Amino acid sequence: MEQLRASGQPLSEAAVRDLVARLDDAEVRQLLLERLDASAQQAEDAAEPDMAAMVLGWRDLAEAFRGNFEAMLRAVPEIPGGVAAAFRYLNDRGSGVALYWLALGFALMMLAGGGVELLARRILRRIWEQAIRPGPDAGMALLGCLLMRLVLEAVFLLAFVAGALLLFFALWQGNEVTRNVVMTYLTAVVAVRFFTIFSHVMLSPGYPALRLARMPDDGARYLHRQNIVMAFIAAFGFLTASLLGQLSLPENAQRALAFGVGFALFATLVYTILHGRRWIAGDLAWDRNANGRLRGLFADSWPGIAAGYVVLLYLAIVVVAFTGHPVSYLSVFGSLLTVLFVPHIDAVLLRGALRLEAQKSAAENAGGQLRIVGLRAARLALYLFAALFLLRIWGLDFLSLAEASVGSRIAGALVDIGLTALVAYVLWEMARIAIDRRLATEGAGQEGEGAPEPGEQGGQGVSRVRTLLPLMRVTIQITIVVMAVMLVLSSLGVDIGPLLAGAGVVGLAVGFGAQTLVRDIVSGVFFLVDDAFRLGEYIDVGSVKGTVEKISLRSLRLRHHRGALHTIPFGEIQHLTNYSRDWAIMKLEFRVPFDTDLEKVRKIFKRIGQDLLKDEEMGPDFLQPFKSQGVLQTDDSAFVLRGKFMAKPGKQFLIRRAVFQAVQKAFAEEGIRFADRRVTVNVPGAEHMEPEERTAAEKAAASAVAAAEAEAEERAGAQGAKA
Repeated sequence: MEQLRASGQPLSEAAVRDLVARLDDAEVRQLLLERLDASAQQAEDAAEPDMAAMVLGWRDLAEAFRGNFEAMLRAVPEIPGGVAAAFRYLNDRGSGVALYWLALGFALMMLAGGGVELLARRILRRIWEQAIRPGPDAGMALLGCLLMRLVLEAVFLLAFVAGALLLFFALWQGNEVTRNVVMTYLTAVVAVRFFTIFSHVMLSPGYPALRLARMPDDGARYLHRQNIVMAFIAAFGFLTASLLGQLSLPENAQRALAFGVGFALFATLVYTILHGRRWIAGDLAWDRNANGRLRGLFADSWPGIAAGYVVLLYLAIVVVAFTGHPVSYLSVFGSLLTVLFVPHIDAVLLRGALRLEAQKSAAENAGGQLRIVGLRAARLALYLFAALFLLRIWGLDFLSLAEASVGSRIAGALVDIGLTALVAYVLWEMARIAIDRRLATEGAGQEGEGAPEPGEQGGQGVSRVRTLLPLMRVTIQITIVVMAVMLVLSSLGVDIGPLLAGAGVVGLAVGFGAQTLVRDIVSGVFFLVDDAFRLGEYIDVGSVKGTVEKISLRSLRLRHHRGALHTIPFGEIQHLTNYSRDWAIMKLEFRVPFDTDLEKVRKIFKRIGQDLLKDEEMGPDFLQPFKSQGVLQTDDSAFVLRGKFMAKPGKQFLIRRAVFQAVQKAFAEEGIRFADRRVTVNVPGAEHMEPEERTAAEKAAASAVAAAEAEAEERAGAQGAKA
């Protein structure tokens, strides 16, 4: 062992094996402990510089923050002198143009731009009047009017800029300093005008019918006024600070001025949110009863959350700036506008969707349903693109973060998850709309057709498409959900190959353990493929019978004509009889006395069949007219005549009622009576009986007949209950 410690040269594999073979167990343990201690010490030595570097990095950031902050505070008293120096620089480098002449020229530019804009407004006045007067049924027309207003306002703003620039280039003498000053403040004016247009479109003060936000006029006016004030502070304040920096204002003084403007802007924004919180919350939850408790709670909490977000964002900007990192205006204002306006835009889209759903005409046609789906999908896309925009402006790259850790990989997959959810939702809704539309078409074409009378059996049922589409809808939706889940898991880095293989094994095991369930499902598939029955048809499966009321993956439900509801698994159906397919024959029996003219009855039946065939209501339901089939049989007191007709399934009962009424009326007109049921009892020697004996015999015969009739009624009732 001492030889192994002292050896500084690498040993061959054979030498190592030879040395280890000569060591005992205690020496091997000692050597192993020494090697482990050496490895641990190396790890500690490697970690100490990293920890020290981290501590030094935080210390450097703190020192940089303190140094930059103190330098900015020292530069605050220098701001007035720096501004005066910047003005002198402008006078010296501005082609000898005095400040008041420069201001006068800028004012003339504003007048020229305003004149061109006024001309454009006069030319497009009729279109503008149409854009501010939506129809009584706003709906999607309101969004169209607002988009038209936005486009027209953009055209007017471009006309203003064009007029101002034309005058500037006509008077400009080529001095770069003058051009920078004029272009800076022209940019500020355009920025204020643009934000004012956006605020006016959202709030529409003075135009309640055009207002996207749901708030009263005083709230709309207040928020619009505050938006203009904040836009003025941001545009003129930051651009002035930037311009003074170009005009020789010291860097620290420029930074102090910019942070003063930022503090004023953020303080005004926080005050506006807190002062107008009731209007902001009212826009997010405009109907407390319809919006639900969760949305109401969010609306009440949002002003406080938004104000806190503004404060935290300002503090983050201060920390980033004072640690020596540049701050982008796009990142600052993009973060503010996105987070503050996205909930209100979402509320506008939600109100549009709910308004369309409340309109029966829009909710029932395909175009209205597509607009509803579009609005709801737009809500998902709004949050997805807002998140992408925030990540983009702050320079976060999910692709590089995805390689760092599991948490970062999950964060990097959020975009894929959002897109998957959006596409899955759109596909789900498109499939639902297409199937519901086809079901409505099939239902409109078959409404009332083949519907049996309550308590009767039969009925033509619905079409095969209407029977299969509900099952197809469930299958498509399950497929979309499964595919979406698989794509989400794949986005999270989960290998779905073993998952699919495991699902196959589990499915095989479940198949062996639930053979009855599998048999039911497979049998149902073949029954539906064979088109053995449809919704609304009357079928007999041996043990029970009834109208098909619902079909699921493993069973069907039959409503008996007496009201009972039976659930039968497909695998238990051995044979099936369908009473509602193609046609139905109804045979009717009539009893007439022996002295009835049978030829006359035949002609009556034929005439009744022809009359009913010409009836506007029942004629189309006949497949063959009512006609006589002659004498079926005779009994003790009458001929039993039979008539029959063929009709559409489910219509035979209504026609049967009409046939009975017509036969009864025709027999009454022709003097034909129906035979009474009678029993003739022959008593030997009755002609030699005394009156008292004859009366007793008649009573005994009447009792026997009554008993026989009661027994027949009981037997008929038992058979009916069994049916």
